[in-house]
Amino acid sequence: MALNLTEQSLQSLQTTTNSPQIVKHESSHTEIPNGFLQGPSALPVTLTHVPFASSPVPEYDGCFAVVLDNVISKDECQELIKLAEQSATPANSDAEGFCPWRSAMVSLGPGVEASAKGYRESDRIVWDEQEITDRIWARCCQAEGLQDQLARVEEGGDSRVGRPSRKWEFRRINARMRFLRYSVGNFFKAHTDGPFWYEDGEREFQTHYTAHLYLNDSVEASPDSELVGGATAFLSRDRQRRVDVNPKAGSVLVFQHSRLLHEGSVVQAGQKFTVRMDLLYEWVNKGEKAEVKRKTPVRKHVVEKDASSDSVAKKEDVK
Repeated sequence: MALNLTEQSLQSLQTTTNSPQIVKHESSHTEIPNGFLQGPSALPVTLTHVPFASSPVPEYDGCFAVVLDNVISKDECQELIKLAEQSATPANSDAEGFCPWRSAMVSLGPGVEASAKGYRESDRIVWDEQEITDRIWARCCQAEGLQDQLARVEEGGDSRVGRPSRKWEFRRINARMRFLRYSVGNFFKAHTDGPFWYEDGEREFQTHYTAHLYLNDSVEASPDSELVGGATAFLSRDRQRRVDVNPKAGSVLVFQHSRLLHEGSVVQAGQKFTVRMDLLYEWVNKGEKAEVKRKTPVRKHVVEKDASSDSVAKKEDVK
């Protein structure tokens, strides 16, 4: 997924990016326990819209951002972290000396990444497992009205010139999960999430929403938690105003890629664990090409399973 950066963030990134590396994300076979994340959640899944209109950032009123509570239990959160660590552990590794967590980097192009100290500092595991993401999404869809609200995305038409509106329809949640571990002092500076687009024959697909699953509580959710800080903060363009979504184990923050400037705030104590996923849509106006191809940098040759990789879109990536 391309990160849309403000000029200030881009300048910060350019001054902190280290030498590029060729990276290939591979996962070890991981046995999923029988019944894991299957069936309804133990508690009702509730949906709460982020109240932008009455918040310090009212300019985002009309943008889509919701918090789903009780999607998975605290025990399931811990089990999910263990499974992710197993997926990143080679079968022939030294179990005592091997660490499955690696520094999170930004993508500079297909298969090329670089660390960006001072801009993005955390650890990451990338795990592609459609069965797990499907089960998580099935839990999310227990929230009343969620599927209807996310069923389609329409690009506005213009009746003055006879241009009809264009439509994307929801297909699935992507297989790619990016597990993130933020330790004391870690953060992810301000950015917006850009769409990732790809073609499969005559079909076109694109992500439009981020789904962010929190795997442990902050002190705002549970006073006895060790995690202090680490909120997902939606920011004004001058970064002087903000509305925070604080980590709560088992909750999912779903928000649109476009417009919403946000950051992963500094962790002041403890550790923060999250999973980043994306919602994939298909273009359904047959015979027309999606508007995104004319206005959004894309990398056409990236295969589907990489359709939600973190990246910083650059001019040379556009084909």
